[in-house]
Amino acid sequence: MDPVQRRTSRLSHKPSMDSMNGRFQEDKKTTSDSYGLGVRHIQMFLLFLCLVTSYISRVNLSVAIVAMSETQDNATDIKVFDWDERTRGECLSSFFWGYLIMNLPAAVLNHKFNGKTLLGVNLFINSILALSTPFIVTRFDYPSLIIIRICQGFVQGFMMPTVVRLLSRWVPPLERARSGAIVLGGINFGAAVTFLTSGFLANTTLGWPLIFYASGSMGIIWTILWYFLAANSPDSHKSISQEEKLYIKSKLTETAGENVHLEIPWKDILTSPAVWAIVFAHMGQNWGMWTSLTSVPTFFGRALNFNIRDDGLLSALPYIVMWIISFPTSILADNLIKRGYMTIQFSRKFWNTIGQGITAIFVLILPFVAEYSRTMAVVVYTIGTTLNCCVYFGFNVNHMDVSPNFSSILMGLSNGSANITAILGPLFVGFVIENEHSIVEWRKAFIASAAFFLMGNLLFVLLGSGETQPWNEPDNKKKSREVSESKEEAKADF
Repeated sequence: MDPVQRRTSRLSHKPSMDSMNGRFQEDKKTTSDSYGLGVRHIQMFLLFLCLVTSYISRVNLSVAIVAMSETQDNATDIKVFDWDERTRGECLSSFFWGYLIMNLPAAVLNHKFNGKTLLGVNLFINSILALSTPFIVTRFDYPSLIIIRICQGFVQGFMMPTVVRLLSRWVPPLERARSGAIVLGGINFGAAVTFLTSGFLANTTLGWPLIFYASGSMGIIWTILWYFLAANSPDSHKSISQEEKLYIKSKLTETAGENVHLEIPWKDILTSPAVWAIVFAHMGQNWGMWTSLTSVPTFFGRALNFNIRDDGLLSALPYIVMWIISFPTSILADNLIKRGYMTIQFSRKFWNTIGQGITAIFVLILPFVAEYSRTMAVVVYTIGTTLNCCVYFGFNVNHMDVSPNFSSILMGLSNGSANITAILGPLFVGFVIENEHSIVEWRKAFIASAAFFLMGNLLFVLLGSGETQPWNEPDNKKKSREVSESKEEAKADF
């Protein structure tokens, strides 16, 4: 085709004014700044319930294992076990053995297969394991409990990579802070529910088995709701309105479609400073968070003489407050970006600094304040834990900013790595503290937690990014070459 024919061809395909007006009206409709409540919020709520259910089944053993090792006055025919501290520790840590192994492989599988199906099947298996725990353990003792917990950790390894992948397909960038607060708030809500209810359930006539029956039943109910109400993306949801679907897709321009399968750019991911910023922040977070979940109740009970077992509200209070505060704070975070007061990158680092940096200060002063006032110790602990909710709109949603297409891989990498510090943190506490009744001894544990919070945040601030990375679309280089060749060809025509 000669140059004259090419120019004629281009002119003959010039769009009509009617088609241009129609496209303008569609663009105007789909690129509005907001779209109220919709199906995407139902997906967020279902994912919130997923994390609530998962964390109840993850954390409840810390309360149940006490009842499993003590005779209950009102449940004398319920079997109890003569387990020493070492056996208890093996049972409590066994969940993380499976969880550590499976995070990254689960992320890879999630990238290749339907996320809705993977999440539903794995939480269903987790629930069946919870329901079967009393029957199996009363017959085969603690080795069977360890095996069950390893298997639960294994299937829950699919949870976080899949949750992030689904959010990257459903949530526009300017709604990610609130989506993080809603969905990841399930972690705190689940922990609070566990502390508030597990002691009560263990003291009923059904005894400690009721703790597992309750969490397993919740998981089965969630699975049914998930099957009927959830979808892998807006494209595959049966009842979403066309307007909401267009709104979501117009905002997620850097997210590949559901049926588009991209090769994972491992080299780019593993050499990206933005990815390692998330990994380091996540590792610092998990050291501090899991030290708090597993060791702070012992600190209050032994060093400060609180009766933690009978006062579930004291253990649950920080997580309840944290969950409540996260909602208005996340809306503020999104609105500051939307109105141009903050860029996404600055916003993630600002809130993460509050969530980890400021929290570290409260963690650091806790054992010093506790020497003078038990009440002030509770206040300091509650404030520090509450501020930590800001990581939900810091590094915890940054996976979707950096690479919406490979967010599940990034979550698998960061969550798997962070699971190492989740194991090492509590082990470190047991290693350095010889006298649990000494407040001075506990300073070592809290100083270490503060240091990990600070270091994780520092590296996130220095290396982190709010920009979508070039390797998010592996074909970008090829597309760039094609565009360049087109421009050269156009110049040649003239």
